[in-house]
Amino acid sequence: MKNSCSGLPDERNDSSWLDSFLISFLEEPTCSFYGWGPVQIYPAYTEIIRQDTPSGAVYFLKSGQVKLTWADQEGHEVIAGLRHQNWLIGAPSVVLGKPYSFTITTLTECALRCISAEKFLHLIKTNTDFSFHLMKLLSQEIFNHARTLVTLGCLPVKERLKYLLFKFIPGMPSKTEYDKHVKINLPLKHKELAQILAVTPEHLSRLLKEMERCHEIKREKDGSIMLNLDSFHSLSR
Repeated sequence: MKNSCSGLPDERNDSSWLDSFLISFLEEPTCSFYGWGPVQIYPAYTEIIRQDTPSGAVYFLKSGQVKLTWADQEGHEVIAGLRHQNWLIGAPSVVLGKPYSFTITTLTECALRCISAEKFLHLIKTNTDFSFHLMKLLSQEIFNHARTLVTLGCLPVKERLKYLLFKFIPGMPSKTEYDKHVKINLPLKHKELAQILAVTPEHLSRLLKEMERCHEIKREKDGSIMLNLDSFHSLSR
């Protein structure tokens, strides 16, 4: 039976309209007037927000990558998603006045700006431009969640893996031209990568070996992965 999905979802340029607004707004010296704190650097694997704690602040992810995890009462943990630069973390919980839904942990060194929940709510009530872009951001998040479910349901796991690896190319999402080969450092454990792809770690191991045999990737001794971009051509268009 032929797969009804025609291609991979391309999130690289989804938020370009939002990036330009947030970058300019949060780089202005006057943004501190609204209550945004200075940029702070957080090392990799630092917990920023904990699931089910009161929503006390919103964070702007100026650079870096974070993961969203959810755990049940027995401590079973799953990765609910990844977030990259120029994203607002914790905004839905603050707007709704509910506890944080996920634990947010840095995957790489991250630069973040923070604003208290009280000042963030005041900002969206008094600044119509910011409120409009926040509404678009939250709509984009809903759209991405729905698209992720469709992707899991109708794209082969190999294509999902290639798409995920491609997103970790240095300089993403803005960079579009590369050499034939590019090295990525994947800040995810093997088990975490399998969780995101909704496969077992054993199946992921077999898939990576198959991609190596086909010269699509090459795993290095330092843990990095060399991508043969000829095999990722459809993702770079």
